[in-house]
Amino acid sequence: MLERVLEDVGGVNTFFRVGSAPLGGGWEPVTAWDGRTDSGRERVAVEVDRVRAQLGAVSGVGAEDVEWRVGASLFHQGLASRLLSPVLAAGLCHGVGLRADLFVHEPGRSGSLELRTEQTRAVPLSREPGEVAAWVDETVVGGVLTRVEEALTGIGRVSPGLLRGDTGAALAGAARALGGARVEQRAHAEEVVRVLMDRPSLRGTGAYVGADRAGSAVFRRTTCCLYYRLPGGGLCGDCALRHPPTALHG
Repeated sequence: MLERVLEDVGGVNTFFRVGSAPLGGGWEPVTAWDGRTDSGRERVAVEVDRVRAQLGAVSGVGAEDVEWRVGASLFHQGLASRLLSPVLAAGLCHGVGLRADLFVHEPGRSGSLELRTEQTRAVPLSREPGEVAAWVDETVVGGVLTRVEEALTGIGRVSPGLLRGDTGAALAGAARALGGARVEQRAHAEEVVRVLMDRPSLRGTGAYVGADRAGSAVFRRTTCCLYYRLPGGGLCGDCALRHPPTALHG
């Protein structure tokens, strides 16, 4: 059953894909990115440097020209998207709780992050947005991502509030992508975002401010991911620098 769930939600887009194939050597749990340990911080530092190199290559500069905090922020937001998207979709579409703490990755792999899971049994959920939100909060926001945030703030100068904002934006992006691909889930996905934005873990990181022409809710965050600080970078559509936080409302 779990393999069918992964195959289905992985069809939304790349951020929702989690493999279930047998693992070879060299794969590590995402929980190894743990700010409570020296080895965890070292692993996170390596990932930030990898992202800085990728950003530098895209921007036409060297990795050393990409600010560390920019690499840290964009690593965190990318990871948040990869963790939140499949967990959100599996909960709403199938009533299955994916355990983010059982996701694994391949260190040193070039290109985008690929995740697989060591989970073999589905955790049943009710599909009710409140229960799905609680699962997402416990297993992803307050679980894996909290440890990664601790690692990042322990390594260099990056604001915890900025990182939480990255998580909020990633969640809203996951909900928007899911709602676009599975229209019947749009309202439920947006409700998960609203519930989590009212919980302590993500409160104050952003809010919905209306709807677009297609009827999808429009999210605005209260912080900036720092993408604009890359050569040739700009402001994201949900950025607080584009839309002042004082304009936010529920």
